Amino acid sequence: MATGEMFLGGFASGFLAKGFHIGYGLYFTTNRVIGIDLGSGGGGGLGGTMAGFIDGQLMPTVSPEESDKVIGQLEGMKEFDMMKDQISRIEIKKPGLLGTGHITITPSNGKPVKITLRHRIAYDRIMQLTRVFSPELVSSS
Repeated sequence: MATGEMFLGGFASGFLAKGFHIGYGLYFTTNRVIGIDLGSGGGGGLGGTMAGFIDGQLMPTVSPEESDKVIGQLEGMKEFDMMKDQISRIEIKKPGLLGTGHITITPSNGKPVKITLRHRIAYDRIMQLTRVFSPELVSSS
């Protein structure tokens, strides 16, 4: 965990999918994006305050101590994390009436990470989170 890193927000939901795994979590800190596969990454352990949201909110206000605790929990379950300064762009496509959308996080080096947005609610939440995380990296359609 980086010094001064603060938890911004995130959620885990069946509205997110990666590959054939339905049920995924995306969480944002001031420094990075953390992805959690609810099936294999131990994300099933996201109980209580971590079930989907933190303290029942998409972007809760947490103390530095709470922030460290949440980031520590996410650290133990992450499938990937990507530092903000390593991301070249974040593309978000809104789900249509019959289709899905997606968020693609493209690093400066390496392969992009694509997560399917299975519902408009997921799109709306991701847009809110990425606007706080790094609006200059985000494009949406």
